[in-house]
Amino acid sequence: MKRSVIFILTAICLLAGASVGAPPRIVSFSPALTEIVFDMGLGEYVVGVTRLCRLPEGVDRPRLGDAFTINTEMILSVRPDVILTQSGAEKFKGICDINPAVRVESFQLETLDDISAAIERIGEIVGRSDLAKKRNTDFTAKLESIRRRVSGQTKPRVLFVMGTDRPTVAGGDNFIADLIDVTGGVNAGTDIPGKTHWRRTHIDAIAKAAPDVIICQVFDKGQADSARKYWLGWKDLPAAESGRVYVVTDPHWSIPSMRLADLASDLSYIIHQKPVSASFPTVSLWMAWLYRLLAAAIVGAALAVGGAALQGLLRNPLAEPYILGISSGAGVGVLLGMAISAWYAVPSWASATVLAFAGAMITCAVVYSIAQRRGRLDPYSLILSGVIVNTFNAAIMLTIYLYVDPHRIADFAHWSMGRLPDSIDTLSLAVCGACVLAGWIVLVIHASAFNVLGLGETVASSSGVAVGRLRIVTFLCVGLMTAAAVSLAGPIGFLGLIVPHLCRMILGPEHRRLLLVSGLAGAVFLVAAEILCRHAGPWIGVSLIPVGIITALAGGPFFIFLLRRRFREASV
Repeated sequence: MKRSVIFILTAICLLAGASVGAPPRIVSFSPALTEIVFDMGLGEYVVGVTRLCRLPEGVDRPRLGDAFTINTEMILSVRPDVILTQSGAEKFKGICDINPAVRVESFQLETLDDISAAIERIGEIVGRSDLAKKRNTDFTAKLESIRRRVSGQTKPRVLFVMGTDRPTVAGGDNFIADLIDVTGGVNAGTDIPGKTHWRRTHIDAIAKAAPDVIICQVFDKGQADSARKYWLGWKDLPAAESGRVYVVTDPHWSIPSMRLADLASDLSYIIHQKPVSASFPTVSLWMAWLYRLLAAAIVGAALAVGGAALQGLLRNPLAEPYILGISSGAGVGVLLGMAISAWYAVPSWASATVLAFAGAMITCAVVYSIAQRRGRLDPYSLILSGVIVNTFNAAIMLTIYLYVDPHRIADFAHWSMGRLPDSIDTLSLAVCGACVLAGWIVLVIHASAFNVLGLGETVASSSGVAVGRLRIVTFLCVGLMTAAAVSLAGPIGFLGLIVPHLCRMILGPEHRRLLLVSGLAGAVFLVAAEILCRHAGPWIGVSLIPVGIITALAGGPFFIFLLRRRFREASV
């Protein structure tokens, strides 16, 4: 009996000793931290990663969602001891409440010094400080070797940019800025207005920064040639004039990890080599400016005319493409088209425009069927159905994001803010302009029918107006025009609400004049808003304000005012 007790106590002590000395089980919720851990040779400690993490070839680990969707059950199923994240520890509070033994370690990874600090800290977490010190010494030694090699050379102005017609550049105080400094360059991105590490900007600000070298990162090797041609095409860029435009496709350029030391060597050769070929710039800033303003005029006219037509058809002052969900339906089509063009070799303008029209028409049909009651359209049900469809379409857009390469989500996000691209394809501009003009003409032709319909459906029908046919024609025209507008600029809200009301206050309810003047006023309004957005950004510490933000800020209070007035009229 005594021996049995001694044996049990010994086994318990051994198990306790084994658990104390057991290596920590790590879950990494950061692609950058995952890279660092594996590059340090500590991948054996990792028991789970996010769906966005890249693992070495032949290595697999459970995928546990991402930093935006914390799945407590999935994370706890791998029995972690430590969670590594670049987010705040509060995101994992639910996990720690269930298992207080789980430790959350938050890291800041913005600069090269932050990477060195992360290496040391990870070494402490796993009890391998000696290994971490060696890895950190190797990392910093590579960088210092490059700094010494390029010292004394001319320092070119270097701009690191992601994307093309809706670009994002590396500003100051980040690892790209540090790399440019180490490799003997001057970061032209610090001259781009903004206070963030990565700055959404536009071609005018880039031209003003006057980069000698442009390095563009794309995440699809098939887009490398088109991206280089895009940047080489600008006459007003010194980098384009000298042919010093380079495209990189390695995703590690945008991941703060130890591999940046190897990329720094590549960068030093890129920015100090002589031009290998002459470029032939073809696009000037003023020409791009002209095309962009023409696109703004097309979009403004489309949305204003669409709003005036819907308000006349439905006899509802709150009706417009954005509120009724037609814009979001077209937006689903554009996003799907962008995703398809990213997955397959399909021109984005072809897939986006066609799918935008399909999305807009499906939305029109759904909103119409929900709001219809015994052949009549209920105005309050119409607004409610628009809200429902907008919410549903927003969910579809978020679902599309789940299937998009995370490095390309920025392009999709820029579009969803309602922003005109820097460079607009001539064919897209012509196609969208033709769609808007055709819809505008058809609606003006039916202006007299809208006037009679204002007296009521019964009077209109007895006067010979085919109300059902008018509805179909109007929704088809508005859907086509909205699809063209969303294809060019993304979802622009409330313009179709504000402009027709202001024109109606000045001109009265006669629809022939209203449709003509609303289109012109909408064009002028959005052109003015676009010019304001391009120049007002630095006033608030950003490079560019998306035009969709301006229209939403102006239209939101206006919508509330109209809604309140509608309630007062209904209560009288």
